[in-house]
Amino acid sequence: MHIDTASFFMLVGSLAAGGAGGYAVGKTGVVSKVMDAGEGPQGSEHATPATTASTPATIAAPAAPVCDDTTGAPGDCPPPSFYSAEEGGCGAFPVKRCTDFKLGMKPKVAAQAVACIDGLKPYERCDKNRVGLCAHAALMSACAPDDPPPADLGADCDAIQRACGASPMAPSLRDCEATLAGMTEAGRKGTVECMTTQCADKGLLGCEAVLGSHETTMVQ
Repeated sequence: MHIDTASFFMLVGSLAAGGAGGYAVGKTGVVSKVMDAGEGPQGSEHATPATTASTPATIAAPAAPVCDDTTGAPGDCPPPSFYSAEEGGCGAFPVKRCTDFKLGMKPKVAAQAVACIDGLKPYERCDKNRVGLCAHAALMSACAPDDPPPADLGADCDAIQRACGASPMAPSLRDCEATLAGMTEAGRKGTVECMTTQCADKGLLGCEAVLGSHETTMVQ
């Protein structure tokens, strides 16, 4: 068989230079793979370290929704309670307090308080503490007061604290501001009037959004 000498040496030269897929002819004439730079047998100190995964791009968290107690509307108040012919029920008490909540609280807060009263059993609506807790829970879910709070809010709480003095029923400034923040101007005014005359008897829980009879309109 005739072999072109020039072509043969060109092929060998190419293989020796790694031009044929990284393979070269060894001393024995066997074609072997040429290792990439830095490549070595497993466990060798010359082994190429594994490539680390790239860090994903940071995604900005969505902005928190703005708290707004002026949205929404409360439902209907329950009818007068006459749950027991023997005891006579409590008449218009649930309706009166429900109406207080509608007029004395901001719409979103009032909606929660009224829904709470509507969810009570007829005899539970005659329990002043249960009804008061409906009001308190709703007010505690209201938007936090501004920092610093509005001047009128601070003035109302100052008046309450002065009226309560050393009474154990006196609220802290923070509790007072958090409670009044969910009320309308009428609700704050009624609460202050109640607290200045009945702090020791009712405390803030019993005076929350209590409106005078001249301010209450029957809202169904």
